[in-house]
Amino acid sequence: MSQTIILGGGLAGLSLASFLERECLVLEKEDRLGGLSRSFDLNGVAFDIGPHIMFSKNQRVLDLHTRLVETNRLRRSNQIFHEGRLIKYPFENDLGSLPPGERDYCLKEFLDNPYAGYPANNMLQFFMKTFGEGITRTYLQPYNEKIWKFDPAFMDTQMVERIPKPPREDVIKSANGVPTEGYLHQLYFHYPKKGGYQSLVDAYAERARRPGPGARRGARIEVGTAVQRVEKAAGGWRVTTARGVFEAEELINCMPLHELFRCLDAPAEIVETVGRLRYNSIYIIVLQVKRDAIGGHFALYFADKGVLFHRASKLDFLGETYRLRGGGSTLLLEVTYRPDSYLSTWTADAVRERAIDDLARLGLIEKGDVLDSVIQSHRYAYPIYDLDHRRNTGRVLAWLKGMGIRCSGRFAEFEYLNTDAVAEHALALAEELNGAEVSL
Repeated sequence: MSQTIILGGGLAGLSLASFLERECLVLEKEDRLGGLSRSFDLNGVAFDIGPHIMFSKNQRVLDLHTRLVETNRLRRSNQIFHEGRLIKYPFENDLGSLPPGERDYCLKEFLDNPYAGYPANNMLQFFMKTFGEGITRTYLQPYNEKIWKFDPAFMDTQMVERIPKPPREDVIKSANGVPTEGYLHQLYFHYPKKGGYQSLVDAYAERARRPGPGARRGARIEVGTAVQRVEKAAGGWRVTTARGVFEAEELINCMPLHELFRCLDAPAEIVETVGRLRYNSIYIIVLQVKRDAIGGHFALYFADKGVLFHRASKLDFLGETYRLRGGGSTLLLEVTYRPDSYLSTWTADAVRERAIDDLARLGLIEKGDVLDSVIQSHRYAYPIYDLDHRRNTGRVLAWLKGMGIRCSGRFAEFEYLNTDAVAEHALALAEELNGAEVSL
């Protein structure tokens, strides 16, 4: 019997196993570790379900990640594609690049904002209160409707309350043609020099397998091991899988809550609450083309609902190993959709062809320049912070904790955590369970 079973071999489960000072068994359904942090390959170029980047206000985590893998330190170069123009990201810091009418609309409504004094009880109200009607209607509202596939008036403020209000003088400068910088904590970021984010996943797996202090013998990690049933047993937990039965004193969940509750007996009201936790799925389309018109930028954002994808990333930006041998470039497009919504009925080929058509229509590629492409669909991409999110999530996690099951990870906690925050949460949980600070 192991001391601890961890369900899920994504970044949360692997980092947690590497931090815990006890014997761990990690069970992963897929044949490869990593979950949403896996990387894949197209003609020698690694790509993520993302792509992900390394940035964090938690210096301990950031320092650990840059020690675990060799990285490139890069300066953000992201743009918003708006009516054929490139607007420097974030939108409010480059209003001078808008057509004069839209520029004046955005500036005037920011400076003389009738919504500034009202409380913000949902995402749309937050945008109106913080940025004014012009910036909200021109970019923030349509972009968020597009990425979330959910009306921001029915989403709470958890996703956006971390966004700082831009200084008045910065917005005035930007409208006068002097671009300013926003979101300074994301201005520089790290990315693995080779192998995509999978290299960080693999480094955590290696760290987890190493023996350590206390009762730590090194984690045992099993892939291709789908969980079928989770139940209480004498002295702990019994986990039945397609590859046998495993028992442990302690159980920690790092797999999506919706998947866990398919294997776990729970009261009907808790199961119904899990069913009300909303999320988006995602299509990832990777194109390799002879040439493109994105230039030296990393990512372009698209609020236009006539364009299928919300973001296009140019992987060449990430470093030498992400450049296509023989010339050309690699582009990664992201399309979110709610499971069982209209987009979920499209075939993968239809999504790919529409994405290519949209890129060509915008003048960013020529269709005849496409060298190769691949499309993937991933069911769990983004938790949706609807107005009931906090209540529903809290109720489910409290029930699990009462049963003795702790949770860590984006879809295990049902929080929109970036990869660095996933590791930060795993570290905090490990330190609580260890009763001591983890030596990194």
